[in-house]
Amino acid sequence: MGRRKLIEDDELLGVAREVFVEQGFAASTRSIARRAGISEAVIYQRHPTKAHLFFAAMVPPAVDVEAVLAAPGEDGGVPERLEEIALAMMEYFRKLVPILLPLMTHPSFDLARFAHGYPESPIGRMHRGLVDYLEAQQAQGNTASGNMAATALTLFAAVHCLAILERLGVHGGRFDEVIVRAMVGALWNGLAPRAE
Repeated sequence: MGRRKLIEDDELLGVAREVFVEQGFAASTRSIARRAGISEAVIYQRHPTKAHLFFAAMVPPAVDVEAVLAAPGEDGGVPERLEEIALAMMEYFRKLVPILLPLMTHPSFDLARFAHGYPESPIGRMHRGLVDYLEAQQAQGNTASGNMAATALTLFAAVHCLAILERLGVHGGRFDEVIVRAMVGALWNGLAPRAE
């Protein structure tokens, strides 16, 4: 393959991400350069170390958080909207988990430092948006009283766990949406308003 003289940094990071997802941090910069069609020198002109390249490449993918958490139509209730939110989160986590797993296993990964470098990460915004949605529904009397931050975290963690299990090959590597909807149903049974 001929060497290109120029490559956009986003393109280089995309290639590096693919290689790191496939091979982990042990992947060589030589193999990344080869796949990108550049020399290793180009990598080191932009990223002083392999670790720098790794952390730059493994930033969680972007997602339209507002679209994931968009308000339902007139005929949608809270349980139906939570199902749609959970399914949209599942699609995002399917893209995130292959990147997150090698990132978390890097020996120098520090979540607090990483989060500080990316304060507006989609993960944090998605969780905060889910809390806000649930608190608004609670204020309108559409859910039982309780800690909506904990409720949001429960749904968030459950869906994230499903994506990890898929990556491990459980259910043939893909859960049916019926399971996600059933999980929301189980959570909703604990949230539904009680008649006095």
